[in-house]
Amino acid sequence: MKIKRIHAHFLISIGSYSNERIGFSFELDEGESIDSTVAELRERAKRIVGKTADELYDTRNKLDRECRNLETKLNKLGQEWDATAQFLKAQGINPVAPSMPQFRNLLNAVTVESELIIETQDEDTDDNYEEDDEDY
Repeated sequence: MKIKRIHAHFLISIGSYSNERIGFSFELDEGESIDSTVAELRERAKRIVGKTADELYDTRNKLDRECRNLETKLNKLGQEWDATAQFLKAQGINPVAPSMPQFRNLLNAVTVESELIIETQDEDTDDNYEEDDEDY
């Protein structure tokens, strides 16, 4: 028996009891192995589905921890800055030493500028009206 066409369907777990079904139909060329072709299709299906929900949650939690650590460091540096500014003011070295600038919610303040699209007409059309055209 010679197999010429493969229909391969894979049920891939994406975590939290969820699955995604991916299927392929593939024609075998002369000399191709069914086993290696199915293995390649399985890997392709995994790449298409992407990371599992557990991997995405782990990445999110890791980034959340990193943000909290950076915020803690920023708060500590802000306190050191303010203490230095108070010292400079108290000693008369720099009476206008500024406090640490606040960098809170900068991403929320970002706005997207709207695009302005102006439709123009071709200059070759008869709809163009110029004052010189009044001499008829």
